Amino acid sequence: MLRLQIPLLPSTPATGYLAASSHSHRQPLCGNSEGWGPISSGRYDFTPCFLDVWILVVAAWGILGGAGAAWYLLRKCSPQPVKKNWHFYAKLSTIGALIVASALQAALQIEHFKGIWARDIRFWTTIATIISLVVIFYVQYTEHWRSRNANGAVLLYWSLLLIVYAVKLHSLVSQELYRDHVVFFAIFCISVGLAGVELCLEWLIQKRLSDYDALGDDDECPYEYADIFSVLTFGWMTPLMKRGYKTFLTQDDLWNLRKRDATKATATAFGEAWQHELEKKHPSLWLAMFRAFGNPYFRGAVVKVGSDVLNFVQPQLLRLLITFVDSYRTENPKPVAHGAAIALGMFTVSIVQTALLHQYFQRSFETGMRIKSSLTAAIYSKSTRLSNEGRASKSTGDIVNYMAVDSQRLQDLAQYGIQLWSAPFQIVLCMLSLYQLVGFSMFAGVAAMVIMIPVNGFIAGLMKSLQKEQMKNKDARTRLMTEILNNMKSIKLYAWTTAFINRLNYIRNDQELKTLRKIGATQAFSNFTWSTTPFLVSCSTFGLFVLTQGKPLTTDIVFPALTLFNLLTFPLAILPMVITAIVEASVAVGRITGYLLADELQDNAVLREAPVEENGEESVRIRDATFTWNRNEDRQALLDINLSAHKGELVCIVGRVGAGKSSLLQAVLGDLWKIKGEVVVRGKTAYVPQSAWVMNASVRENIVFGHRWDPQFYEKTVKACALKDDFASLPDGDQTEVGERGISLSGGQKARLTLARAVYARADIYLLDDCLSAVDQHVGRHLINNVLGPKGLLAGKTKILATNSIPVLVEADMIALLRDGKILERGTYGQLMAMKGEIANLIKASQNEDQGESDSRASESVVSDEDTTVYGDSPASDDDQEQDDAEATQENNNAHLAPLRVGNGAARKTSYNTLRRASTASYRGPRGKVIDEEGGGLKTKQTKEFSEQGKVKWSVYGEYAKTSNLIAVTIYLALLVTAQTASIGGSVWLKHWSEINQRYGGNPQVGKYIGVYFAFGVGSAALVVVQTLILWIFCSIEASRKLHERMAFAIFRSPMSFFETTPAGRILNRFSSDIYRVDEVLARTFNMLFVNAARAGFTLVVISASTPIFITLIIPLGALYLYIQRYYLRTSRELKRLDSISRSPIYAHFQESLSGMSTIRAYNQQKRFELENEWRVDANLRAYFPSINANRWLAVRLEFIGSVIILASAGFAIVSVSNHSGLSAGMVGLAMSYALQITSSLNWIVRQTVEVETNIVSVERVLEYAALPSEAPEILSKNRPPISWPSQGAVSFNNYSTRYRPGLDLVLKNINLEIKSREKIGVVGRTGAGKSSLTLSLFRIIEPADGFVSIDNLNTSTIGLLDLRRRLAIIPQDAALFEGTVRDNLDPGHVHDDTELWSVLEHARLKEHIASMPEKLDAQIYEGGSNLSAGQRQLISLARALLAPSNILVLDEATAAVDVETDALLQTMLRGSMFRNRTIITIAHRINTILDSDRIIVLDHGEVAEFDTPAELVRRKGLFYDLVKEANLLNAIDVAQS
Repeated sequence: MLRLQIPLLPSTPATGYLAASSHSHRQPLCGNSEGWGPISSGRYDFTPCFLDVWILVVAAWGILGGAGAAWYLLRKCSPQPVKKNWHFYAKLSTIGALIVASALQAALQIEHFKGIWARDIRFWTTIATIISLVVIFYVQYTEHWRSRNANGAVLLYWSLLLIVYAVKLHSLVSQELYRDHVVFFAIFCISVGLAGVELCLEWLIQKRLSDYDALGDDDECPYEYADIFSVLTFGWMTPLMKRGYKTFLTQDDLWNLRKRDATKATATAFGEAWQHELEKKHPSLWLAMFRAFGNPYFRGAVVKVGSDVLNFVQPQLLRLLITFVDSYRTENPKPVAHGAAIALGMFTVSIVQTALLHQYFQRSFETGMRIKSSLTAAIYSKSTRLSNEGRASKSTGDIVNYMAVDSQRLQDLAQYGIQLWSAPFQIVLCMLSLYQLVGFSMFAGVAAMVIMIPVNGFIAGLMKSLQKEQMKNKDARTRLMTEILNNMKSIKLYAWTTAFINRLNYIRNDQELKTLRKIGATQAFSNFTWSTTPFLVSCSTFGLFVLTQGKPLTTDIVFPALTLFNLLTFPLAILPMVITAIVEASVAVGRITGYLLADELQDNAVLREAPVEENGEESVRIRDATFTWNRNEDRQALLDINLSAHKGELVCIVGRVGAGKSSLLQAVLGDLWKIKGEVVVRGKTAYVPQSAWVMNASVRENIVFGHRWDPQFYEKTVKACALKDDFASLPDGDQTEVGERGISLSGGQKARLTLARAVYARADIYLLDDCLSAVDQHVGRHLINNVLGPKGLLAGKTKILATNSIPVLVEADMIALLRDGKILERGTYGQLMAMKGEIANLIKASQNEDQGESDSRASESVVSDEDTTVYGDSPASDDDQEQDDAEATQENNNAHLAPLRVGNGAARKTSYNTLRRASTASYRGPRGKVIDEEGGGLKTKQTKEFSEQGKVKWSVYGEYAKTSNLIAVTIYLALLVTAQTASIGGSVWLKHWSEINQRYGGNPQVGKYIGVYFAFGVGSAALVVVQTLILWIFCSIEASRKLHERMAFAIFRSPMSFFETTPAGRILNRFSSDIYRVDEVLARTFNMLFVNAARAGFTLVVISASTPIFITLIIPLGALYLYIQRYYLRTSRELKRLDSISRSPIYAHFQESLSGMSTIRAYNQQKRFELENEWRVDANLRAYFPSINANRWLAVRLEFIGSVIILASAGFAIVSVSNHSGLSAGMVGLAMSYALQITSSLNWIVRQTVEVETNIVSVERVLEYAALPSEAPEILSKNRPPISWPSQGAVSFNNYSTRYRPGLDLVLKNINLEIKSREKIGVVGRTGAGKSSLTLSLFRIIEPADGFVSIDNLNTSTIGLLDLRRRLAIIPQDAALFEGTVRDNLDPGHVHDDTELWSVLEHARLKEHIASMPEKLDAQIYEGGSNLSAGQRQLISLARALLAPSNILVLDEATAAVDVETDALLQTMLRGSMFRNRTIITIAHRINTILDSDRIIVLDHGEVAEFDTPAELVRRKGLFYDLVKEANLLNAIDVAQS
């Protein structure tokens, strides 16, 4: 037994690590003779007790961190079934072996430390290690089921344990423990080996996944399962960076968002926080954001503190290094290991600081991203609830701005916000470090800083007011641009381009750029104060030091102090930025809060109840109700309205323009503010607005509108709404993309499309706002028969129709007449005719006066059989069937009212069957996504936004430099280099000065040295100012002025086809965000890039000058740098591009939804549109998230290069000094103080290269639009028409053919027409026959493919467009009104005087209305003319036509939105003296308006089918005869002829 134990016993009294004596109680808890140390007296090494303290720290981390990890795994992670494999057993058995080995070590320690082991730290360290291993064992056991990746706490524990074990092993070897204590040494070596194995097993080998995780999600964000090293180094980004380097990234290469970043999650979090705020009296958006997103942000703040503290360890280490170098000038130099330790220390500090800093950045950017996405969602969902008051004060542009600009401001703030206290914290740390260096002299520096604060405060204030002014200018420009783009067609038709270009240039050059120049100058001044501040601080500090303290100002004071001053520049520079960001953000918060608190729709305006079951039951009731558009004004929209509508009835509301017909429908929808009374609506509503709202999607998506797809009913709907033929004529049938605001459809098609949407929704109550006015007469008849009438699809529904169309009144069950917001008459058609009131007169006045009522009734019932399409129900499911049958039988009680038709009994029953309600389809991702896969060859797909791939071409930079003025650029670069040289000169002078002080041991010639130093500093700062001014005022603003002018001019000169294929949002994007970048961002970025490049270059020169061997390192480091940079550049550039391309759909969708909000609300589809918005935001974040992390990925790698440079320059200096090369401490100090800065410079260079690349893309995009193909020239000076042309007004088409744009079919084919002078011509034809194309070709909006048009024998293709369009007058289909005064709207060029304007207003019947407005001709008209009714807008365009001095007038469906009375007035006027001498071409929808024309053109499929007098055409019984017959006007023709 004894023999076995001998090797474990000490053979001789122990030395080194295991030595212990009870006598050496000099130091508590340490039984070793070397004591606590930390450096051992005998060797250059740590003492055993001190070493074990570090092992104890790691063990403590293992116990606490492990416990935290175990808590996290048990509480937050759900277990999954995972099979155990070799990996699982290997890890746990390794830990088991380690526990055994540690237990053996503890046993040996008890053996050796006889009597004192319980009081010795070394024993307790081993026990703590054992406990920590047990905890870690448990964590690794649990994580097998509960986590996909290795736990961070565990990985850190193993890596730290390995490091301290390695240091201890080195110490044991140097104590030669392997001689005396083989067993202990062997056991310890085994422990080190096991720890290494365990780290590899845990970190490098992928653990087994559960079957569910193994299936995985291809697009899952790798961050979700990255381990801690990958997180710290951003290694999880590497696969994406690699892919981006090899190929161009596309949207499909991006990962999905992490669950917690998805808009759904952030919007919910913010929504809850905001609800909480709303309970207070003054809700605060700040608090809501903190509550929702504060946690990770504060974690980031803690990390930032660590990084800040480490930042200030560097100067201390630098001081030690300089002292070390200096010791070689004395008799006893320090050991080289001491220097090596300092260099390694600098390296380690630098690396840890990098890791911490970027974790902080990561947190703050994520928070910014979440804030923006949640606010976007909140702003969107608020817009669905805004009332009219809320909308009135905010135009669409403003609301889009909240989403685009203001939420961006808050995102920016989140990125810098922590600096608000981190910067002062850094300043305090800096001051403390300085105090330790130079004592009280630092107060001189503090004083210099305090003096600068108010100066900078003043500048910041100035900047703020300029920025506010700039925001106003930007808003104004964006608003004007939006209007111009929306109404481009009218601007071209009226030849108003010059007027609008001048308007735009005025806002741009005289307001916006003027303010921008002021901003530039202020910026330069503020740059001066910031760049002089650190320098003044150092100057005053050194000055005071030299003057007051007896000590010499030596290198080991100067250079650490200089490094500290350099560190000071960052917080000082960032503070004003943060303050500006906070100011901007608080303005934004104010605006957004105001918006989120704006008036919402009145909740109780409409009481919604369950739908009624039986025909004839009341489903809409309005009692004594008074409504207003704006509850803050006392103008009422509707007074004391009493109205009820019943299931199965058609209620018609008639009245003059502006009497309040549309308002009444809006009131039923709940969009108006109800002052008193009640409105009850029983069932779901569907709404057809007066101006059709069409989404930018396919025709089918517009009709189905989020309801479930039901092909049979869809077919019926399309048939009933007469869309069949249109689908045939559209390029891709119902898959045709309609473009923004339905730009590729005609007015009638849009109207029927919105009607089809309503029919398809199968609601209970239909609110139809004048849906018959935009369609041709025969189509109107078709709609009445198949949709609205007693046999139509909607027979069993409640229908309320605001209308001016007479034929439909015959079908109505009740008619109400509105006048000035009151109901004057109501009753059935029969009662009203008998009453002989106003309605009767109206109807008499209209076309049916010759035919008795009975005739028309008779003619209705004898319609041919195919016309009365009788619709049964789609086969229903069983449970529905019974209910349907019940409804049918109830409805059948009323069946005897219907005219019986022989042999048609069965049909009759089903025709009254109620259509079942459409159920809403579940939201499946964005619209348009589903179809993309099938519809490969669609012709009408909007051109995808073109995004250049790969590097921006050098020619773009060249072009930008050229527009910026090359001479100015050269001067700027020269100044830049001089400024940098001057600032380095200052540092070299300091080195020279401090070395002289050292030699003298005092401070000679203070004045001379300080004077020169001061001159260097101020000179350098002054050069900076001049350079900034030149850059801003002479380069950047010049360039952006020219670029904007070129782009705007190109846009105005683009042919209409460009606007039809390009969404307005995309063009606007170029005018807002791209121009903003060219204006404000580019110059700043170029400046940063050049300054940092110069700085880095000079730094390398300085280091190489001190230790020439460093030059050998420059090449490999440079190569690595370029390699990383190339990797990053490609990926980052594509990510940024994807980010900006996916951003415009968000705004486009938002703008679109804003304009159709009442429709969206009527169909109760707010939720679906909100989801769509969320989806679009997420698509954008998928590109944004990797792009911010790519920056972190790069920074971590570059800062590693920076750390290597620090290590190398310190290492080479130490080697050089220890070889007695005589390198001076001053030189080392100078080199190192620059080396410590290089990291940030290198980082900035790459970041700015990318910034320049991404922002120069804006120049590229602007140039792309500036080079758009233009229309024919405005004026051909060789071919100007005579002043009097067209004096006759004879028009002829010669073999004329045309198409809308190349690649589409011809819309007009071989047209030959001779229109004589002063002839009145009517143009008719079914929808899509090419009626509108005829006018467009007259004005050369579309150019001929073949043939030409001549007016007064002058070929119009040979003269300039301006000359042509100015001499023609038109009343277009949709009256385009602009925000501005009445005068601006009639005469944007201001060429006519007031008397002319008043006279045309009088002729257009608008005089009294305009005269009643407060400012008369200068009265404001809102965006899109929203404060005039549709009819009044039409009259304005009539007034415009009267102003044009032309002998040719084109009327394009101009009388569509006007009521019968106004229509009659217009017609008499057009036939009156004013127009007697003009040629008038009328494109008619209502046949009655053109029956008295001299001749009529009938178009069919783009060809002239018939052209003759009306009587002749009727006699021929051709197409025209059919049209007249459908309109019941045959007698009228005879009358007209006789």
